[in-house]
Amino acid sequence: MPPQLTQTLEFVSNHRYLFFAGGITFILLLTAIITLVVAFRRPKLPRQQPTSKAESVPKTTAREVPAPRVNRFRLAVGDIANPWTQGVYERNSPEAKLGSLLMAFAFDEAGGIRRSQHADLVAGIDLGELMRNCASASGVAVHGAYATLALWHAGDGRYAEMALKVSSHAHLPIEQKELIRFLFQDIIGVRLEPRQVPSLSHWNNRAFRTALALYTARRVKESEWKEMSLALPENLYPFYEFELAQKLPPRTIYRRARESRVYAEGLFRLNLEVLARYLNPKRWQRLQNSDKSARFAAWLTERPCITEADALLKIANPDVFELADIEENLAKKIESVLEGKKPQAWLFEGEKPPRLHFRLQYFKYFCLFGKYNEAVRCFATLGVFRRDRAQRLWYARALFLSGMPHEAWAEMSSLMTDFPRDPAVLNEAGIYAHKLGRYDEAAEIFGLARSYFPDDATIAYNEAVFTEQYSKKQVEEKWSRVQKLTQPPVVEG
Repeated sequence: MPPQLTQTLEFVSNHRYLFFAGGITFILLLTAIITLVVAFRRPKLPRQQPTSKAESVPKTTAREVPAPRVNRFRLAVGDIANPWTQGVYERNSPEAKLGSLLMAFAFDEAGGIRRSQHADLVAGIDLGELMRNCASASGVAVHGAYATLALWHAGDGRYAEMALKVSSHAHLPIEQKELIRFLFQDIIGVRLEPRQVPSLSHWNNRAFRTALALYTARRVKESEWKEMSLALPENLYPFYEFELAQKLPPRTIYRRARESRVYAEGLFRLNLEVLARYLNPKRWQRLQNSDKSARFAAWLTERPCITEADALLKIANPDVFELADIEENLAKKIESVLEGKKPQAWLFEGEKPPRLHFRLQYFKYFCLFGKYNEAVRCFATLGVFRRDRAQRLWYARALFLSGMPHEAWAEMSSLMTDFPRDPAVLNEAGIYAHKLGRYDEAAEIFGLARSYFPDDATIAYNEAVFTEQYSKKQVEEKWSRVQKLTQPPVVEG
């Protein structure tokens, strides 16, 4: 230990009482200063000079407390109220009283809302008095939502007018206004889904919350539905089945689709949802070959080409093999939408690429629209799909048309090894061999393809074209050899 530190410690040890006394003195001095500062800052009351001894004696009576002042700001129902205004609001429109009249709801196949009706909930309510309370704007703000629900359960036709008043009222609490807009959306004229109204979760009514959980869940298990069915009205079960047909496990939906029209419709809508999300050509073919192919074609026609997903969905059509298979106006829209997303940024500049199933359709788009350099670069981002036969065929075509014929032939050779009896692979390989001048190999490939698929019209046609061109080539070569043999020798002088 350094000698200076040793001396310091010995000094502190010998005079420790002085240090303790100094610390206590400092604390007392600091306390006195704070007390003086607080005393001087307190407001002083004016002192009255006493006129007599009696007046100089301090009074023992309690000081009068001033009456509470009222904040005269204009209050709107739904603001954060003070305890006084909150008590008035709760006496007039308690949340529990309003929540007791909530009903379960369901949606039919056309998207219209269906509501459960229970007259016994309003058996003791004076509807006339309730409507008189809603005669003014402030009355609608306080009693409007409650009156609308009560009139509905009573079967009174005035509930429609009341719903319109409530939904357009400026000072109504937002959760009440959105609740009425949602439950009576057929009257308001604005279609709403449960996910579009987050404030619906504010209400704690069992039937209402159960219906809300059913329509906001991504998937519903059969065990969960058994619990939900205990809280939901039986008269709405047919409409709940339609929702379940889209949310139960896929294996259950497929099993019940053959025996139930509702589940068959749910399966169709589930297929549309999956196709729009993942752009799967196999799902496309399943819908195209189903008994709802006409509705599927109408759905495709009505679907606009505005977003990136819409444009790529048009590209995902398994019947599209060339650009000519797409209508000219639609092709322009597709190119405009996709080029607006600037795919070169994630292809060549290292930006974050889109999802894998989007990249898959981007690759097809590049091949169809003649953007072969982009297609070759995009193929490297396809991950597991680089082993897919269809994508490898598109890739070989992109290599060949981008000026890399030998790389294209190497890819076709690999494809023939992996798929030796595939008609599309053999047909494409024969064409590339012919264009690369590998005539003997092309003749062998076409002959092999014809032996495997004698009735394939495309292979037969391409073989005929190859034979004709190859025959002309052979004739030209023979004629050039004949000319060389018949030409007289030239003596060079």
